Amino acid sequence: MHKRKAFSMLELIFVIVILGIVSSIGSEIIVNIYESYIVQKASHKASIKSELAINQIANRLQYRIDKSLLARKPGQTGTTLATDVYPVNEVPISGVNNVDIFTALEWIGTENDGFTQSGQPAWSGFADLNQSTFSSIVTIGSKLSNEGTILQNIAGNTTAPTPAILFQTAEYRPGKRYDDTLCMYNANGCIFPVTYPTDTNLTFTGGGDRNATDMIYAEFYTLAASAYAIVPENNSTVNGIPIWDLVLYSNYQPWLGQNYTNGVRSILVKNVSVFRFKQEISSIRIKLCTIARINENTQISTCKEKAVIR
Repeated sequence: MHKRKAFSMLELIFVIVILGIVSSIGSEIIVNIYESYIVQKASHKASIKSELAINQIANRLQYRIDKSLLARKPGQTGTTLATDVYPVNEVPISGVNNVDIFTALEWIGTENDGFTQSGQPAWSGFADLNQSTFSSIVTIGSKLSNEGTILQNIAGNTTAPTPAILFQTAEYRPGKRYDDTLCMYNANGCIFPVTYPTDTNLTFTGGGDRNATDMIYAEFYTLAASAYAIVPENNSTVNGIPIWDLVLYSNYQPWLGQNYTNGVRSILVKNVSVFRFKQEISSIRIKLCTIARINENTQISTCKEKAVIR
């Protein structure tokens, strides 16, 4: 008869206890790894969205016309200085007009596609004043017949926008109020709609403040086709934190009396908790923070900053 060794009851209890300890540690590790994965995934997703949004804003600001850059109150379309809009570098930071009121950013962009096209540019940016008249200018080195095609492609299925001209370094007679910030609304006679009947001729189509005693033409000009506005909309909260959608408006023409609500609307990014901008001489700093919700009680915030220097 052979004897077989077996575990005693005490040894079995020890084994069971050890297995229980190991399983509890393992499950905790698995839970921690899963929670870390969820947080990292949410953080990465929020970071990517913030990065894409801030890059879109920065890319458009790169071709801004500084005379048009302003801050405004979201939801309002007025153009009265110190009531509805402010120069970005003069936005108040205290008092009744708190900085948080003026959280929308608006500007006119240079029509850069025609200016930088390969070969001969659609518009050169140079005016021959010796051949120009009060109602039109001759723009040497241009091929404006291409500009219509470019503007139609930009507009998509809608009607091609009417471009506008802005003279760089233009001056005004003494006593003429010239507020650069309101230039985009044609309030002070510095930007005007034009057509292009020939390859080298730009003809003015609007009057406004433009008359022979008010405006001096300049040799250098900029052509514009669209204004842009970045507007916080659809306010809500996440766990008590105020958030909103950051919306881009484009393809509208203030020189024709339009405001940003006439433009094409597209949401850049949702769940924005911070959108700030500051002008410092020739550069603009922008900050954007978004919130990603993990569960009912937990959320993470991702922030991006960028300086647009030129």
